[in-house]
Amino acid sequence: MAGNTRTVILQRGEEERLVLAVNPRHMVISQPQNTLSYVTVRGETVHAARGSGLTQVTLETFLPGEDSRFYRGVTPAEALAMLYRWKTDGGPVRLLISGSELGELFLITGLRRTLTEGDRDVGVAIALKEYKYITLAESDVVARQGAGGLYQRADERAAAASYVTRGGEDLWTVARTCLGDGGRWREIAVRNGIDDPHDLPAGKELYLT
Repeated sequence: MAGNTRTVILQRGEEERLVLAVNPRHMVISQPQNTLSYVTVRGETVHAARGSGLTQVTLETFLPGEDSRFYRGVTPAEALAMLYRWKTDGGPVRLLISGSELGELFLITGLRRTLTEGDRDVGVAIALKEYKYITLAESDVVARQGAGGLYQRADERAAAASYVTRGGEDLWTVARTCLGDGGRWREIAVRNGIDDPHDLPAGKELYLT
C-alpha cells in the first residue's frame, strides 16, 4: 500500500489531537443547498434557495492495532475513547486535511466501528457537520406558519456587536463564525488589542464592530 498522500487530523483545542494513521480511501465532502418552502393560499408549495448549507464530511478508515505496520503509537481503544468522548461532549473539533480548504470546526454527528474476527485493526466511520455558533432571538426564526397557510419570514437582524469566546477557538474561527469571513480576524485583533490570535481564553468578550 502506498504512503499517505495527505495528512488528516482531528483536533480539540491545543492539547488533544488524533492523526489518522491510515487515510480514508475516499472522503466525501458535501455542502447542501438550504431551501425554504412556502405554501401559497392555493395550496401550492414553492421552494426558494436560501444559500449554502453547512459542510458535511464522511470518512471511513481503520485504526491499526499494535502489530500492524501502520501503527503510530495510538491503540484503537485509545483513539475510539477519544472520538466517543468528543462526540458525547458535543463540543467542536477542528478537521484539518492537507491539500484542501478545510480547517474549520465540526461536530462529530456519527461514529461507527467495525470489528473483524482475527483482526486487531478496528474499522471506523466518522460523520461530521460544520459547527457554527450563533445566538438566535425568537424573532430570528425563519419559518413559521401564519394565517392563510402562508409562511412568513422574520425581519433581518443586525449582526452582533460583541462575542464571548468558548474554549478551543482562535480569531480566525471567531471571524468566520461572526463576520462570515475568517480573513477578517485582523479587524477583531486590532479592535480588541490582541497580539496573539491563538491565545483566546474562554469567556473573553470580543468587540466585533
